Amino acid sequence: MLFQRLKVLALACLPMTLLMAPMASSAQAFPDRPIKIIVPFGAGSAVDTIARAIAAQVAEQIGQGVLIDNRTGANGIIAAEAAAKSPADGYTLFMPNDGIMAANPALYPKLPYDPLRDFAPVTLTSTVPLVLVGNTAFAAKTVPELIAMAKAKPGSINYSSTGSGSAQHLAMEFFIDAAGIKMTHVPYKAMGPALTDVIAGTVPIMFSGMSNVIAFVKDGKLRVYGVSTPKRSAAMPDVPTIAEAGLPSYGYAAWNGIVAPAATPPDVVRKLHSEFAKAIANPNVKAKLASLGFDLVGAGPEEFGNLIKTDVARLGRLVRAAGIQAN
Repeated sequence: MLFQRLKVLALACLPMTLLMAPMASSAQAFPDRPIKIIVPFGAGSAVDTIARAIAAQVAEQIGQGVLIDNRTGANGIIAAEAAAKSPADGYTLFMPNDGIMAANPALYPKLPYDPLRDFAPVTLTSTVPLVLVGNTAFAAKTVPELIAMAKAKPGSINYSSTGSGSAQHLAMEFFIDAAGIKMTHVPYKAMGPALTDVIAGTVPIMFSGMSNVIAFVKDGKLRVYGVSTPKRSAAMPDVPTIAEAGLPSYGYAAWNGIVAPAATPPDVVRKLHSEFAKAIANPNVKAKLASLGFDLVGAGPEEFGNLIKTDVARLGRLVRAAGIQAN
């Protein structure tokens, strides 16, 4: 009798055991083939530079290739849609920035992806201080002079960016809002021509990632006004913050991170975060990217998810208040 009861109990537990076995093994077996990271910007861009440095370290840790798939265009929409529709198995990841995840929903009424519904946050890889730079012949040599000039002739000063809703655009719109001024946006399709025209004087000023301008600032080809973040950057320690330079209420940092398709198993997401956080903390990776002005973070899925939610609201308000429209 006792034997029969034990047998029934064992059979009753068997389905749960069988259900739990694949769940327990999914993270243990993962990854057993190369991982792909879709990057929404071209080779050599700030996000691409971060992605490749971290991917190389992750590949070394897991013994599998971590490939970069650059898919550019449409303010990151092409890449985001492809990533959202990829198999939710942890082998296809996406590295967006705050513009793609938080500004695009306000810019595009029929966006083919939802940043909160379609992705599982993995890790906040880094925050990116931007630097306000200008043509060396431009009359405004300081932040107060720039603000005074813009107030004297509203809309007369042009500034470039890599497109509506881009980090460069958002940084300047926060500046315009904080200073209570008007300037005219000149959107470009890529950093190269946008920055080239500032150096040439076609457009006088712009915000840019530090990695793009450090060499030009050192060579005297660009004037630097200040860094967007509340704290100075270790990559340019002698450059004041915008707040220090004359606009105390200003502070903005772009960010980027790793996300996976929404239905990716939680244990796989945890495994991915563990490996990416370990890579981000690697001294060689930190030193390489810090020298280019990137502040590595490695925050977990919950913290990163909360940041995305906060910025969807915050950047959405900025886009609507400034009347920003897609290119």
